[in-house]
Amino acid sequence: MNTEQTQNELIIRETPGCLWIVGLFFAVVGGIFVYGALGGFADYSRHSPLMLAVALVMGSVGVGVGVWTIYNAPITKIVINRVENTVLMSRYGLLSREDSFYDFDQIEGFCLMEDRDTEGDPIWYFALQLIDDEPIRITSLASHSETYKREYVFRANEFMNKQLSSTEMIFEPQDEDEAKMS
Repeated sequence: MNTEQTQNELIIRETPGCLWIVGLFFAVVGGIFVYGALGGFADYSRHSPLMLAVALVMGSVGVGVGVWTIYNAPITKIVINRVENTVLMSRYGLLSREDSFYDFDQIEGFCLMEDRDTEGDPIWYFALQLIDDEPIRITSLASHSETYKREYVFRANEFMNKQLSSTEMIFEPQDEDEAKMS
C-alpha cells in the first residue's frame, strides 16, 4: 500500500502484484498442461488416455486457480476528499471496475479487521466502517503486522477528522530526578 497526500486529498492505493504473479504462474503452467493434453505434446500419441485426462483436469484446475486468484485481488484506490467530504473507493478487477462513494456522515471511520491465518495467528485487513453497516474490507493482502495496517487507519481517520491527533509521551524513571520521585 502507498499513499499520496495533498492539502485536500489523501489517496491510498493497494496493488497486489505478488498475488497477480502467483495467479499468472498457476494459469500459465495449467495452460501448458491443458495445451499438451489436447494434442500439444510432441509425443501425444504415446501417452495413455488416463494420463492425458489427468493432465487436462489438473491443468484446468491450475488455470481456474490462477484466474480466481487474480480476480480476487483487485487494484484498490481510496480517495478521501476534504473539500467535498467524500470517500471514493475504486476497485479495478480482472474484467470490471467498481466505484463506491461515501459521505463523511455515512462513515464511522477506518478500522482494522482481524482474521486468523491457517496456523491460527492473527492477520489484519484495512477496512472502512460505515455507521449503520458491517465493515467493508478494503485490502486484498492481509498483514501479520498490526502496526503496519494501523498506521493507514490512523492516517485516514486523522485526515477525515474522525479522530484526534495523538502524542506519545513516554517517561522513563531515569528521566526524572531521584529527589522528585521520592
